[in-house]
Amino acid sequence: MDDGMETAVLQQQISTLQATVARLEQQVADYQQLEKKLQWLASFPEQNPNMVIETDLLGRPTYMNPEARHRFPELGQQGLGHPLLRGLRPIIVSFADSDQEYVAREVDVGDSVLEEKVCYTLYGDVHRVRIFAHDVTARKRAEEALQEMARRVVMAQEEERQRISRELHDEAGQALTALKIGLEIIQVEVPSGAEGLRQNLAEAIALTDTTRDRIRQLARGLRPPALDTVGLNLTLEDFCENFGRITQLAIAYEGTPHLRLEDAANICLYRVLQEALTNVAKHAQASQVLVKLWADETAVHLSIVDDGVGFVGQTAVTRPHSAGLGILGMHERVELLGGHLEIQSVPDEGTRIMARLPLTEM
Repeated sequence: MDDGMETAVLQQQISTLQATVARLEQQVADYQQLEKKLQWLASFPEQNPNMVIETDLLGRPTYMNPEARHRFPELGQQGLGHPLLRGLRPIIVSFADSDQEYVAREVDVGDSVLEEKVCYTLYGDVHRVRIFAHDVTARKRAEEALQEMARRVVMAQEEERQRISRELHDEAGQALTALKIGLEIIQVEVPSGAEGLRQNLAEAIALTDTTRDRIRQLARGLRPPALDTVGLNLTLEDFCENFGRITQLAIAYEGTPHLRLEDAANICLYRVLQEALTNVAKHAQASQVLVKLWADETAVHLSIVDDGVGFVGQTAVTRPHSAGLGILGMHERVELLGGHLEIQSVPDEGTRIMARLPLTEM
């Protein structure tokens, strides 16, 4: 065999070996890809009862498990236009700009509410977005029903307070006024020699006055009539003035006149102020309190700031688990109206209570 033929045979053998190596490399790559696919399928069980969706970084669906395909067959075509994926783009951008690994959110798709966990994961060398979603409609409806029931209970309590307040103010107040007049008439007709009887009648008249004043204070505490006549601003201002006079607290009030709110919002903010000032008088050891009422385009705000001892060991409190019933009651009242209550306190620097209620059309 001459050199030329030998070279040709060697080249043919080399080509065959190269082809074999290339084939083996392709098989290895296929096996690796299959292994990744199996791992991926293992992390997304086809029998998962919840919905599992995967998208690319543009938010386009690339995978849907059977539950997702069954529930939303139109998702693949609608893409980001579907309520389930609405708002996904900003989340994807936030993943790229931070170390955040997932975002939890609730999505209303019309007939149901879904709780989503949007995850940023690496699939091979490519980032993907994986979405786990499950239906929480029943839970949300139950929560809404409980909230509505609680709201009705609070409103029923306020209506009963208003009825009792009117009865105390009108019937009991009028009866005590009539009693005082009768005692004064009897006192005038007492003979000049019966000084003991005259003194007893004077004490009875004074006791009648005191009882009438206490009943009026109780009636105002149950339901201040001023809320229905002069509105929230002047009612809060009058309450601060009276409370400061009784407790010797220096209370400064700054309000917004002609503020028109629904009755539920009026009584809620009044109760917050009532409870907050009571706590200040009992526990804060404060010398000054500043109360502010104002509104912006979306909400009405009430703040109560004192210069007392604050909460020892706490710098900020938002719906504390160890709080007293009064503070929890403030939270519940505000939250029932869709608002938010925040309490901030620093030892020896006082406490700040901020209530925020959304404005609603009257």
